[in-house]
Amino acid sequence: MKSKVYLLPIALALLFLTSCDYFRREKVPLDEIDVNVEILRFDKDLFSINTDSVEVGIERVHNKYGKFFTLFTDGIIGIGTPDDDKFGDYLTSFIEDKMVTETYQMVQSIFENTQDLNRELTNAFKRYKYYFPNRQVPAVYGFVSGFNNSVIIADSVLAVGFDRYLGRDCEYYTLLGIHKYLQYNMHPKKIPSDLIRSWGFGEFQFNDSIDNLLNNMIYEGALMYFTKQLLPKQSDSLIFGYTPKQMKWCQRNEQEMWTYLVEHKLLFNTDDFTVNQYVSDAPFTPNFTKESPGKTAVWLGYRIVSKFMESNPDYTLELLMEETDYQKIMNRARYNP
Repeated sequence: MKSKVYLLPIALALLFLTSCDYFRREKVPLDEIDVNVEILRFDKDLFSINTDSVEVGIERVHNKYGKFFTLFTDGIIGIGTPDDDKFGDYLTSFIEDKMVTETYQMVQSIFENTQDLNRELTNAFKRYKYYFPNRQVPAVYGFVSGFNNSVIIADSVLAVGFDRYLGRDCEYYTLLGIHKYLQYNMHPKKIPSDLIRSWGFGEFQFNDSIDNLLNNMIYEGALMYFTKQLLPKQSDSLIFGYTPKQMKWCQRNEQEMWTYLVEHKLLFNTDDFTVNQYVSDAPFTPNFTKESPGKTAVWLGYRIVSKFMESNPDYTLELLMEETDYQKIMNRARYNP
């Protein structure tokens, strides 16, 4: 079991599908898999608390949501747990905060119901259960935290911060100083891929003894491949968070990017700053043109992993995600853009 809690301020292709990928995807018998995902609306129950009798409301919501209630209050909004002195006062201040209240109202307008999202997540986790039959499907929660987090993962818990997906033009994002390249992905349709990628990150953590750029590329590429397999109908540009123009840039410049990394001896570089330049969110990738998207090395990693899976049809998604020898994936992929 996992013991860590991850708070992810997610701001966080390509290629037409090969016949092998298509077969992997379409063979999943969704109708035969007993999985149902329904986002539990913690946000609605929390903001339904009557602050004139806050202790009664705390008890009611705490009893209903258990560990997620304390995870939210202590780990996300930082007001402690129900046993702490003045907890009721702190929670009242949060619920009655003007910006938080207005944001909650916006969330209710945009996410009045989550039927479509529930359906998409249900199908994604049916695929997850098919590929990983011994792993647990998480309970999924929705929350509003004053823009603190996009996604939370913990033991058997996956949660989405609706206030981080109000739309690219939400005025609060600009007022809070959130960069435009991050705002681009802060819209409702980005929720499924952010949730699935985050769940994969929590379940299958980087585990190679050598922390260099190439290994990070392949690990991150495997996470994106995992996300694509669970959400096969989503476009690559949506999953990667790229504009159509940025997607085309990657496709046109795949060979040039790879050649640059090879010729500048960057693939085996272990410097954290250098690695992050190529795998972390950014308006563009340093040392490439400003027309490039950020984290282009992740895109290259996805290409390597896709080539590996195409070349090794006996390798299941479960074997891929549990693989910790990333160099082996590189060698067997025979990647040569």
